[in-house]
Amino acid sequence: MAHDAIKKIIHIYPQRGNKMSDVRPEMDKVINELEQRGISVNAHKSPSDLVGLGDVVEDVLKKFGITEDRFKKWFNLNECGCSKRKKWLNGLFSWKRKQ
Repeated sequence: MAHDAIKKIIHIYPQRGNKMSDVRPEMDKVINELEQRGISVNAHKSPSDLVGLGDVVEDVLKKFGITEDRFKKWFNLNECGCSKRKKWLNGLFSWKRKQ
C-alpha cells in the first residue's frame, strides 16, 4: 500500500499542478504506514550519533533548572508530554554529533 501511495504522489502531483495541501493526506498515510512498520526517517543512524532540537531545548532548560519533574510539579500535572515533544522536535531537526 505504501509503495502504491508513493507512486501516486510522485506521478499525479506534478501533473495536476496541485498545491502541497492537496497531497498531504496521501503523504501522511504513507508516513504512518512506514512508521507502523518500524521505518523512520533516521533509521539508518544510531541515536548516539544524532543530536536534535529537542535535545538542545532540554539541555538549555536544565541549565536554568527547569526539569520535567519541576514542570509537572509547578503545573500540577501527571504527564506533561515533554518526551513526546522532544522526540517530535528531534525528528524535525537532527544532525550528526561531532566526534
